[in-house]
Amino acid sequence: MVVLGNGSETSDKGDQVDLDPRGPDPSAGELPEGALRIDDLARLSGTTVDTVRFYQREGLLPPATRRGRALLYGPEHLERLERIHDLQARHFSLKSIRAVVDEGRLQLLDQLFGGQKRSFTREELIAESGLEPGHVAILEAGGIPDEPAGHGARAYDGDDLALLSSLRSSLDRGMPTTVATLLLQLFTRHLDALRQDVFDIFNVGGTGLGPALTEEDLDTFRTVAANAIDEFLQDTSIWIDYLYRRGVQRLVVEAMDWEDVAEDGVPAGGQ
Repeated sequence: MVVLGNGSETSDKGDQVDLDPRGPDPSAGELPEGALRIDDLARLSGTTVDTVRFYQREGLLPPATRRGRALLYGPEHLERLERIHDLQARHFSLKSIRAVVDEGRLQLLDQLFGGQKRSFTREELIAESGLEPGHVAILEAGGIPDEPAGHGARAYDGDDLALLSSLRSSLDRGMPTTVATLLLQLFTRHLDALRQDVFDIFNVGGTGLGPALTEEDLDTFRTVAANAIDEFLQDTSIWIDYLYRRGVQRLVVEAMDWEDVAEDGVPAGGQ
């Protein structure tokens, strides 16, 4: 036991022990307001007592508070269990969850993955978008929209709906289905390659160090991105939109040059 300055002790496992004999004794049936016994916590969170104890041993839960002969838990423990379950449903391993907890970045994941409130089944998504099921089947053959499990989601969301709705608008304006599908597949393939490149740069050899990055660079980036994830996503969206727009402009200029070649055999600006 370690005696704290406030007159309490902590056990070797980090459980706080209240030494105030005047406090209510939960083992006698008296509970402080908002307090939960471990069996109540397990029941409310939809798990088992053994699982709660395992999570606590693994450092995934805050320490419990000892009152009398009982360990008590509170709303923060219930909330943490719910978040652990949600991350597991998004295919995060316990090792990954522990790393996020240790680094205090649960809020970062909430911001990154919790922004979409609406959810859809595949059938609801198709109906809401107004696309023909046949068109959606063609897209799905090319990996569009992304399967929810692939990016840690339980269902389709508003981003998927926005994609399909914009595609429907393009088709309504006369865009050939074959062209729209090909473009989306091209974007998907190249953005997958970009994602892999970024992952490799920040995770070379498991250290997260790319050829041009120092440990200080990496730590600074992680801190900035974690503390302002919404702004970071907005900034990078602007970067990608800019590069895409400039790329289309270059594509148009190159296409016009080739039209000139086809007409007179001399590229625009040539001698």
